[in-house]
Amino acid sequence: MPKIQIDAELLTVEKTVQLKPVSKTVKGGRKRRFSALVVTGDGNGHVGAGMGKSNSVPEAIRKGSQSAAKNLVEVPLIGNTIPHTIIGRVGAAKMLLKPAAPGTGVIAGPAARAVLEAAGIHDILTKSLGSQNVINNVYATIEGLRQMQRAPKVAKRRGKELQDLAIPAPLKDASLYEPREQIFIAESQVDEKSDWKGKKPEGDRGRSRSGARGRGSRTPRER
Repeated sequence: MPKIQIDAELLTVEKTVQLKPVSKTVKGGRKRRFSALVVTGDGNGHVGAGMGKSNSVPEAIRKGSQSAAKNLVEVPLIGNTIPHTIIGRVGAAKMLLKPAAPGTGVIAGPAARAVLEAAGIHDILTKSLGSQNVINNVYATIEGLRQMQRAPKVAKRRGKELQDLAIPAPLKDASLYEPREQIFIAESQVDEKSDWKGKKPEGDRGRSRSGARGRGSRTPRER
């Protein structure tokens, strides 16, 4: 399959799925580095994942983002969901992907959710059927999206018309499978409270994950 190349400015969704320290034992001792698993996409049918390692966290994330941009997958979206059910397999990980009705949302774990949101899928049902390894689950989700097929191509391969396929009637509309235009969204146009590029909402910057107030955020009376 030929590689998909997209302008870097269009890859506006970037999520760091996993960030952990790794070490390697060498002659002089242990060499400590950081490993980052990054998912990037345009929110419009293109998504990719990559790994990056470096001595510093920002450099590891940057390398992971570059690797993800070089391994993009095109997803044939039908509205805000996928065209059919499929199971993506990578190693011992298996990810079940099922289309869902509008308004369902993304029913998925953290690993699969990052991939699906970066691809622009808003209504889908997923289930992890194998290993719970985060890295394998991310790549299993991408593998499932890679194997998605468009109904017009299936009909052409079988020598049939689109209307003759045994698929739901709403999916027999050929206009659903037309390529989507790439849309560039400037950062200034994105709502500050949204989770775009993994940014933390403004209202949560002074609080920790447990809900406690951040350091130095007490009122004059409390001090």
